[in-house]
Amino acid sequence: MTLSDAARSVWAKSPDDEGGWLPLWQHMEDSAAVAGALFDDWLAPNVVRLFAEPFGGERDVARRVLTFLAGVHDLGKATPAFAVQHISLAQRMREHGLYMPANKAALPDRWLAHHSVAGHHLLVRWLAGRGWPKNTARTWGVVLGGHHGTTPDSDSVKAARPDEVPELYGSDTWREVQDELASFVAMRTGIESELDALADIRLSAQFQVLATGLVIVSDWIASNQDLLPYHRGSLPPVRADETRVRRALRRLRLPEPWRPRPLPDVSTLFSQRFRLPAGAEPRPVQRAVHELACQLPEPGLLVVEAPMGEGKTEAALAAAEVFAARWNLGGVLVALPTQATTDAMFARVLAWLDAMGADDQQVSGAITLGHGKARFNRLFQGLFQSGRPAQIGCDEADGPRHSVAAHAWLTGRKKALLANFAVVTIDQLLFAGLTSRHLMLRHLALAGKVVVIDEIHAYDAYMNSYLTKVLTWLGAYKVPVVALSATLPPEQRSALVDAYQRGRGGTAGQPDAGTAYPALTSTTGTSSESRAVRPSGRSTSVAVTALTDDLDQLVSVLRDALADGGAALVVRNTVRRVLAAADRLEREFPGEVTVAHSRFIVADRLRKDTELLDGFGAPGRASRRPWRHIVVASQVVEQSLDVDFDLLVTDLAPVDLVLQRMGRLHRHQRDRPRRVSTARVYLTGADFGAAPPELEPAAARHVYGAYPLLRSAVVLAERFGRTIELPGDIADLVRRAYGADEIGPPEWREAMAAARATWLERTEKRERKAGTFQIAPPSRPGKAIIGWLSASIGETDDEAQGQGQVRDGAPSLEALLLVRDEDGRWRTPGWLPDGAGNLPVPREEPPPDDLAETMAACVLRLPLTFSNPDAEDELWQATPPAWEQSPLIYRQPVLVVDRGGYGRINDRSLRYTPERGLEVFDSAG
Repeated sequence: MTLSDAARSVWAKSPDDEGGWLPLWQHMEDSAAVAGALFDDWLAPNVVRLFAEPFGGERDVARRVLTFLAGVHDLGKATPAFAVQHISLAQRMREHGLYMPANKAALPDRWLAHHSVAGHHLLVRWLAGRGWPKNTARTWGVVLGGHHGTTPDSDSVKAARPDEVPELYGSDTWREVQDELASFVAMRTGIESELDALADIRLSAQFQVLATGLVIVSDWIASNQDLLPYHRGSLPPVRADETRVRRALRRLRLPEPWRPRPLPDVSTLFSQRFRLPAGAEPRPVQRAVHELACQLPEPGLLVVEAPMGEGKTEAALAAAEVFAARWNLGGVLVALPTQATTDAMFARVLAWLDAMGADDQQVSGAITLGHGKARFNRLFQGLFQSGRPAQIGCDEADGPRHSVAAHAWLTGRKKALLANFAVVTIDQLLFAGLTSRHLMLRHLALAGKVVVIDEIHAYDAYMNSYLTKVLTWLGAYKVPVVALSATLPPEQRSALVDAYQRGRGGTAGQPDAGTAYPALTSTTGTSSESRAVRPSGRSTSVAVTALTDDLDQLVSVLRDALADGGAALVVRNTVRRVLAAADRLEREFPGEVTVAHSRFIVADRLRKDTELLDGFGAPGRASRRPWRHIVVASQVVEQSLDVDFDLLVTDLAPVDLVLQRMGRLHRHQRDRPRRVSTARVYLTGADFGAAPPELEPAAARHVYGAYPLLRSAVVLAERFGRTIELPGDIADLVRRAYGADEIGPPEWREAMAAARATWLERTEKRERKAGTFQIAPPSRPGKAIIGWLSASIGETDDEAQGQGQVRDGAPSLEALLLVRDEDGRWRTPGWLPDGAGNLPVPREEPPPDDLAETMAACVLRLPLTFSNPDAEDELWQATPPAWEQSPLIYRQPVLVVDRGGYGRINDRSLRYTPERGLEVFDSAG
């Protein structure tokens, strides 16, 4: 097909430094060809199936529709509103009959018809001109309207209508060219002859979202001049070049979808994938999960409730392998509560993939680590291959060989999840429910993966509101989801099932999934069922003792219990209490106390996580377990870290979290000192002599709330002087603590009723607040997703500020910690390893990238005390303006301390040391 000179003169990309430019017709051809190649070779087969569903499963029809939409995505550039932006290119268009004003100033309302929403209108008009119903045409046009990352809303669509602002669209020759270009793409993609038959197809919201995501990726690749060079000359001839895009994608080297072939025998599968010792067999829960994964008739939600240490992670990965093979998923996403647990899981997932690769499986693909500090994870950074031509593809990696690699192009918050395998903090998954730019890419990434959510009990009402919204969309995409917990309240389990089933067309109000423990709950279509699993026989009897909230008593207990050696874990609910306990214990046990909490710089957090695992991890890891030691920690040790202690002292917390902490007690088989040979937990952080117990104020007001603490106190106090059997008592304790029945002595009832009223009011308020920026659930087929991202928060952000978007409360302020020496010069902290300490830091110019990378490892999350404008202004006032030119640290204000670690914010004194982290003092002195 040929094009008129007028159509050939329309530009898509303005001239580069050498005078090359990109005609719109060429960008259309490139984008369509890229979309076709991605459809053929890159999309997970499950996503291809989703695309084919509206067309009766006809894959070829779906391909033609998507390549057409990708080809016409920039149709809105064939308008005066866009073309007038470049003087010389606009003049060339005028010479071929496309009139427009001489400059942008003559079209002051250009912004009303951004080329994305203009493209929406032009495609709707073109399709309506062929006899299409406008409602159907809008479900195609909205893909064009959303290709810059935000779907148009009804107001912007109305304001940009051609009959409202005709001067922005042009007439006569302009309209002929617009129609000519649309027809050109229709012919090139082979859809021209099918358009009449497609007019009655009702596209689902899922199709529109995923199609927009695919068009965005196609546009980005087609816009990369390093891959697809610009043209020279005034009107390059229209010539089909099938090798142009093929060469570009060969250079980009995007990974193919994962195509696993799971081993049929469960014993062999677990032995080879997870390096089980000779003769070891999968545990009953692992066998049951694998069996169910092989039997389920269709993708669904699988909730695994089993004790700590039963191998739920391995069971989930085995299920993911089976699900991916059965239903053609192209990868796996694993979500966890914290950065520390995510880093630990990343190593486990990589080992699983390497074991699969050693079995001659096709595993090669891209992997990503998804959290705000991923660039400091050495294992992940080592997976980036050496040599990055044009920052696109990569050569083979130096160092240890792994089955997967990190891909240079699949990085950043918008593209990273498109990698085959992703190990991420839960925020990355929750962002899929947040009205944010380029959300379609996140959905495109999730729709082709098995999703595993670890520690699913660990999220509050605000985060659960996002989680259930995301589960509804995952259900709509028929994505298999595996949710893991040792301590899941029945009400929360039902909420998860209900949310997923809504996406499958079911309704809320599914029956309680059962009371057995361990248990598997699974969904099929719009129904769910639960089945009991035989316990493994591993059990721990934990003696429970109340302990007054007195540090001298704590010292006395630990002095006696550790007289013959041993490792004790003391868990506090706030950093202030961690440091107070550590102060007192260090005086009694000098050199035998370690502090762990969230207020350490990144480099120190990573070091401490490693030290915990080396000293107190599994027998194969903990090669340097000390004779006697005490770890005083906040909740950072609560989730997913495989650490093992002989004795536990814990603040009162909601019962599921107390049980999680108990899961770090006698976790592995090993010889223990006589006095701690029996597992024992001491419960403190409340005055249990009062009726009801007097709660620690900060935990009751700011951390957990009084009501869940009081209900936890009821069920735990009943065990004082007795034992809790793990896992036998877990289900009953969680069910009673989270149930609706009144519990506790009569004299507690009035206080508990008041606490409950406050709790319900707060929960309702948080859920209402969470809904403000959430996406709508999938709409009925045939309705355009116009306004789907209304009230957008802009870009998502996995740093502390971004986490505030899906976590309740004020976002934490982060600062970059530096040390001022005696001469007033700024330096990196002296204790940093590998020659990174005491480096001078310039203030009059941006630091070099290698120094900036070291400085970025000194980022510190400040307590909420400083989450206020005054503190932020003070820190930014001290930050050199020249640092704004550094891409690695431009977002971080500076906190400068002296050689002793002392500094000030808001006239409050503070101190940072590598042993104790950040301390904030009550007075300004």
